Amino acid sequence: MAEAQEATQEATGGGGKKLIFIIIGALLLVGISVGTTIFIVGGDKAEEEVVEVEAEPEKGDPEYVELKPFTVNLDPQDPVGFLQVTIHVLAYNSDVADDLEQHKPLIRNNLTLLFGQQKSADLRSAEGKQSLQQKVHESIQKVIEKYGSGAEVDSIFFSDFVMQ
Repeated sequence: MAEAQEATQEATGGGGKKLIFIIIGALLLVGISVGTTIFIVGGDKAEEEVVEVEAEPEKGDPEYVELKPFTVNLDPQDPVGFLQVTIHVLAYNSDVADDLEQHKPLIRNNLTLLFGQQKSADLRSAEGKQSLQQKVHESIQKVIEKYGSGAEVDSIFFSDFVMQ
């Protein structure tokens, strides 16, 4: 009789071990499935972020392009006779420097006409100079957009500004 009980315990014990292995295997498969799903879903987000970063234009080194001094006569009724201005254009895109060189005659023509329309009383104040600076920026940007690469001019600087 003792032998029968030992055989029954071995048979039952062997079934318990199988049950434990089945549970561990099932948990392992669920864990692998969840981990794979997180990896795949997380990988898509990482790729989207990379695409977004690549879509932004890269800013290169700053390039300053000097335009030769402009000397223009102001209105004959203006107490100031002429205006002399030297301009530097700042761009982070090298295409802008190329566009400025290629379309320099058109840009100089437009700016000469713009400067000739100014009144010395307006240009004496800081606001007047800033307004002129904005107009110069818009004028140059229009030429680059229409005839050039369409790249952006970042800033305009007056390095010399003389009224006499």
